[in-house]
Amino acid sequence: MITQKKLLFCLFVISILWVGISTTSYAQSAQIQGSVIDGRNNAPVPGLTISLIHQNFGRSVPSTTDGFGRFVFFNIPIHSQPYFLEVYWGNRLIYRNRILVRGPVFLPPIIL
Repeated sequence: MITQKKLLFCLFVISILWVGISTTSYAQSAQIQGSVIDGRNNAPVPGLTISLIHQNFGRSVPSTTDGFGRFVFFNIPIHSQPYFLEVYWGNRLIYRNRILVRGPVFLPPIIL
């Protein structure tokens, strides 16, 4: 027969395990933020497509620069091998660079 003490203890253990699992999942992904600027007039460049590519994870769902030239990626897996960040104007690749994701990444402005 399960007593109230045993039931409360089981619920306590389950809640501790759940917090540990959710904290671990959160720690294994990061956010990447950046912006794109036109180097000729220092103006933001809206409407560009930004993608992340990783040899183990493949290509990300693309992001698009907003009216201020900003972009963001959420829940990107942390990994010791670099990602490639690619910027496209339509179908044309106009920028590509390696980035390491070991935690949140705040990129300096990409100047085109």
